[in-house]
Amino acid sequence: MMPVPIRASRKPAYRGRDLTKAQRVADQNRIIDRIERRANEILANCPDDWQTLSFGQIANDLCVDVKLVWFALSDGNQNGIGVRVAPSDRELLEPFKRCPHGLATSSGRAGRTSA
Repeated sequence: MMPVPIRASRKPAYRGRDLTKAQRVADQNRIIDRIERRANEILANCPDDWQTLSFGQIANDLCVDVKLVWFALSDGNQNGIGVRVAPSDRELLEPFKRCPHGLATSSGRAGRTSA
């Protein structure tokens, strides 16, 4: 079972001489940070105790390759992961919660009004 909030797998920093490859890995890790945040937003804004995160949905939302989403979040399943959100986990997900009006949330960031 995935821990809540979700922590995505990042690619190890490239330590070779190829600066292009090092930049590509750094860019992918920045995208993985966005994937992690989006997955936690979905969990925080859905009231259900048991949720399924679809890799395709997250890739679509962020306009990224589904393979990168799979790398970041996969537990071996091909299409998505199931996550159980216990009542005690709701407090941990509070920084990821969007308010319905798109105004700043408790984390100080603006929320989105669309899913």
